[in-house]
Amino acid sequence: SRCNYIFVSHKSSDENEINFNIGKLLNQDEIKEICKEISKKTIYKDITCLLFSWAGGPRTNQNLERTWIINTNIIINFIEICKVINPSNIVFLSSAGSIYPQNNKDYSYKENDSVNPLTDYGYQKYLSEVFLSNYANHTKINLTILRISSAYGFDNRFSDQGVINKWIYSAVNNKSLKLYNSLESLINFISFDQISDAIKISIDKKLNGIFNIGSDRSISLSLILKIIQDTTKRKLDLEIINEKDRFFNLNTQKFFSKTEKIFYLSIEKDIKTIYKKIISGI
Repeated sequence: SRCNYIFVSHKSSDENEINFNIGKLLNQDEIKEICKEISKKTIYKDITCLLFSWAGGPRTNQNLERTWIINTNIIINFIEICKVINPSNIVFLSSAGSIYPQNNKDYSYKENDSVNPLTDYGYQKYLSEVFLSNYANHTKINLTILRISSAYGFDNRFSDQGVINKWIYSAVNNKSLKLYNSLESLINFISFDQISDAIKISIDKKLNGIFNIGSDRSISLSLILKIIQDTTKRKLDLEIINEKDRFFNLNTQKFFSKTEKIFYLSIEKDIKTIYKKIISGI
């Protein structure tokens, strides 16, 4: 059957997305107006509401109380909109990179492992998983929770977000590279394009439940640093914030068993692509 994808974001500039301030607690009249706009773009019966909008980050400098209010409002608004639209499917982008403990070098974290959010960001993401799960169970709506590993890739709006992007920008602008984990840390990375593929596949396959989304292997920060330096031909100065080891190995077998899809890490090629786009001013 044909399906409409409703992308709910408060930072959207795409005409196919629903653009509103989802971080503000909306009143009923505002909800109704938003749903009118959505209905104008809704053609097919099967509708997927995708929530990726979020405030803050793992090391956000924002006021934690204000961030908590914004993210609570995002979830409340999203649920209120779903009540009116009655989508057949909800997809929520969660964060594997801030939910799992990440203290075991030889272990790959699975969806049924105990969570241990590393930050307020991760804690809020996990609580939202629980909140949306309760709502979906009550309404019998299909819910797909995608726990995304550390994301990277060029983006016109947020091209300095993520470890890899920030490090490339540091090299381009001759800035000191801030190191929040030791160079021996192992991190699972996935590109923006691969995340987009994972979202589409999860919708097409009508996946239900929690799924880890990451690449086939983790990589050390020291190797990432070397690839960036080799690509940019610049030596980066290190400003060490924290030398603690972080071991972020992600088990993606559940997603593979349902979709037969594996995301392979192509870090050298991707870093070269990001670097070229940055220096070309695209």
